Amino acid sequence: MHHHFKKAVINLDGHSNKVAGDENILLNICRCLKMLGIPFNIYDPNIRGFKILKDAMNEPDTLYILNDSLQYHLCDMPCILITRSPSWVQGAPKPNTIGIITKEMISSDYSYMMALIYRNQTVRQFSDYFAARTYLVVNDYISENMDVMHRHSMAMITWNHLSKQDIHFSTSFHQSNGLPFVNDILREGLELLSHPDDILLISNRDICLVNESTSIIRAYMDSLNLDCCYARRVNVSGIPHVLSYSDIQKYPAAPGLDLFAFRKNASCLQSILDADLYLGRIGWDGFWADKMKHELPFKVCYHQEHHSDWTTQKGKKENLHNMKTISEKGAGFGVLHDQWGVHYSQPI
Repeated sequence: MHHHFKKAVINLDGHSNKVAGDENILLNICRCLKMLGIPFNIYDPNIRGFKILKDAMNEPDTLYILNDSLQYHLCDMPCILITRSPSWVQGAPKPNTIGIITKEMISSDYSYMMALIYRNQTVRQFSDYFAARTYLVVNDYISENMDVMHRHSMAMITWNHLSKQDIHFSTSFHQSNGLPFVNDILREGLELLSHPDDILLISNRDICLVNESTSIIRAYMDSLNLDCCYARRVNVSGIPHVLSYSDIQKYPAAPGLDLFAFRKNASCLQSILDADLYLGRIGWDGFWADKMKHELPFKVCYHQEHHSDWTTQKGKKENLHNMKTISEKGAGFGVLHDQWGVHYSQPI
């Protein structure tokens, strides 16, 4: 596969939405274009009139990499939109938009932009002009263990910070008697989705989210026109304060899969909803990921390391139930082995 662009034009300037303050943004854009062998230039704004500006934004065989500016709105050629994180200040995708990338995404990695340029397909378009919402649903339970209480408190603090960054983000709690099935939590969360552009997030109770998480998830799903994806957490030994996207990039991604994103009509939902798997026990997250297929290539969530019940005799009964269900649903034990390297000799 080869792109057909003869050159690229970069414009990150403007008054209301200028992309500035991080030199890696422009550097990574330039690195991406050099890797693809696309000559480029940085647009020099002029005041010679809209006609000249519109012509400059519509040259044939040209890729445009633009912020949400007048240039973006005048451009009808294939373009990638570089945007700020808060979704309520982002420009809407256009039929010629082939990628939406937040400042944080391009600041940390340029391989994703390379993939979008090669893909060269229109991103998902908004269904209407109403603002889409993002809902986080987690299972709520009371623990007398101080370490658990601390982890839960830190997670909730990060969700509160996120709700101030993304005014269309909200959190709700699933209530259950005893250890719940994760598909029941998912089923409850799907009832919150009323708009075609809404996204549901399912997570463990102690997973912290960075402020940029929802905008990155939405940009990724919109750019590739996905109806679901999942994310790996990073583990930290202690959480003294709320961490940012840039803070957690230094940590390696952990095996744990702790954040799952769905649109209301995601194609994977039926197989996931049909599987009664216990939360917090072996394999449920690997099973979901196996059905969803799409892993978010950006680190957006973190978690304080701790001992887990699923590794002890306390969780044995539910572990065996999950393994039996996964086997019956045809996922196979690769879901378990690939993620955790666990091998059970007990009969199921």
